Amino acid sequence: MQKGFTLIELMIVVAIISILAAIAIPAYQDYIARAQVSEAMILSSQYKIAISQTYSQSSSCPTLAELGLSSPTAASGKYVGSVDIATPTGAICAVELTFKSSGISQGLQGKHLAIALISQTANLGSANWRCSSTDIKQKYLPKSCIGI
Repeated sequence: MQKGFTLIELMIVVAIISILAAIAIPAYQDYIARAQVSEAMILSSQYKIAISQTYSQSSSCPTLAELGLSSPTAASGKYVGSVDIATPTGAICAVELTFKSSGISQGLQGKHLAIALISQTANLGSANWRCSSTDIKQKYLPKSCIGI
């Protein structure tokens, strides 16, 4: 009667664990990056409200000072390094978030995410928000940003 495992059985177990780790680790890193992008989306929500209110009252994009920020780095999070306001082409106003360059997933380091207020010409007086990024891979962006 045999007690214990043979060498080949142990090698097979190690090979199976290695294959599972090779699949699981990249998937986990993608999951972490998506969670870090969600922090940016949550951080932007307070500025989206302020921008909507300012635009509805004055038909203009607010400045950082009007949002209560002394500089772009005055508003930051664990993964977001700065928040800025811009008026990109085709948009009324946008919240531009820049991720930190360290302590964050490699695919997001120093990258930018813009959440823009877009006018709806078919529905006068209404507008909607659209997010986009030119340097963040689509797989890290929330479903509301993918394909835009």
